[in-house]
Amino acid sequence: MDTARKFVMYGPGDTLKRLPEQFNSDTKPQYTYHHESGNGTDEVFVNIYEEHRKLTNSSTTVVVILTLRRESLGINFIVTGGRMGFRGSSMSNDTAEPLIKDTVYDYLIDFSKRHGLTIQEAKIAEDSEKDG
Repeated sequence: MDTARKFVMYGPGDTLKRLPEQFNSDTKPQYTYHHESGNGTDEVFVNIYEEHRKLTNSSTTVVVILTLRRESLGINFIVTGGRMGFRGSSMSNDTAEPLIKDTVYDYLIDFSKRHGLTIQEAKIAEDSEKDG
């Protein structure tokens, strides 16, 4: 169960700059990494979330890579792990809490709506190569 989704968020630069800091403080990732380019125009933020479900004996890892540019914010949303099949089908029902992948994804969408930003999903190149 591996999924990768790419998004691009557009809006005022000041608002886009607030997202990585608020995102870290509100979602509390297990691991973070920050890199700033030498010329100071691009910044990369990597957040890693891990979740273990005892009932299905599965782990899910969510990696969110935020690439901050002047007018846009690139978002790579990668989910790996989990279980598929009979036992994996009840994964969302084993606790009352939402899955970490849903929590993180919903936060990004909600932030864009609250601040009037435009978010678009980009098609990943690997998918188009397989189809053709």
